[in-house]
Amino acid sequence: MLGKIVFLLSLFIVVSCSREETANSDGVVAPDREAVAAESGLPQPRTETDLLDCRDMNGVSVYCGYQNPEDLVLLPGGDSLIVSEMGEFLMDTPGEISMLDLISGNRSPIAIDWTDIDDVWGDSECGLPDIEAFSPHGIDLITRPDGLHQILVVNHGKREAVEFFELLPQGDNWSLKWRGCALPPGDPFINDVAGLQDGGFFVTHMWDKSTPFEMVAEKFLKGENLGWVWEWQPDTGFTKVAGSDEMMPNGIAVNSDNTKIFVNIYLGNKTIRLDRKTGETDGSFEVQQPDNITVDVDGSLWVASHRHDPLGQTCAAVTEGPCLLPFQVVRANPETLETEMIRYVDGPPMGYGTVALKVNDLVYVGSAHGDRVVSISIDQ
Repeated sequence: MLGKIVFLLSLFIVVSCSREETANSDGVVAPDREAVAAESGLPQPRTETDLLDCRDMNGVSVYCGYQNPEDLVLLPGGDSLIVSEMGEFLMDTPGEISMLDLISGNRSPIAIDWTDIDDVWGDSECGLPDIEAFSPHGIDLITRPDGLHQILVVNHGKREAVEFFELLPQGDNWSLKWRGCALPPGDPFINDVAGLQDGGFFVTHMWDKSTPFEMVAEKFLKGENLGWVWEWQPDTGFTKVAGSDEMMPNGIAVNSDNTKIFVNIYLGNKTIRLDRKTGETDGSFEVQQPDNITVDVDGSLWVASHRHDPLGQTCAAVTEGPCLLPFQVVRANPETLETEMIRYVDGPPMGYGTVALKVNDLVYVGSAHGDRVVSISIDQ
């Protein structure tokens, strides 16, 4: 049993990885994912060469040219998305931030001004990251009390940090300006971030990053909680959120008045609702392997849920195109926590969905392993 748990954790750590076994600048080599998965005897996703032409199919529209578009947020005006393109998970290899034009369907880069500044939004002692190693993961967009647009980005590039960016109009386009950062204490391994109206944020800590797999596996086997949620505020820094200790917190979001926190517990197969004032879990709903969670304009929750076997299936052998592991899109009522499966996807043109973002009558889905974002009609 312990061997299977180690296998599970190895798969989870590397399932978001990109295509080749590589070493980072410190010589750390990613685990041999194919060898690990082969021990399960289960069928593994492979490169589907007939899907590389990026055509729409099965009522799903496809937008290609991305590197592991793990998370998405809607830009002001509602006609473009910010896309977080992950690098090699746990390897500190670079990724980037890009945009998806919802009118044309085209991808475009977004310019980032990395000039250091004195008037930072983050921790005054947190300096510029290694720009060449910038490796985005979870992202969020809020409007600050002063009316400025702020994008928060989890960055794994040479450090575990939440980076602050100001979103600025640039003609008919957008650009980003780095406005500071915050470094969680201890041995952080962070995943997703949710901005707050008061300038703070919540960020999920999955487990201590330097902990050997065997120790993490032992904790999981004993039913011990692996991670928690941090709250950061400009005047107090990081504080552990009461009641947030859970089995690998993943995606996170807040309601419109920031009184409720919704946290996806990946290995717990559930989404919990925390009351921010009391720290109590006042509700939850079951959902298999929930990854990211988003909130639409009506307050409904949207969860991307993995439906593959985490013990024995990985995207390791997929070197191009999509990884066709099954997933589902789940909608939940934030008050009653009643759920509805909107779409189950098991086949082309995309798999391994990690984020579901509702825009009008479509849901846009990104993936931590693949070359595409897709849109799915809610009415289908």
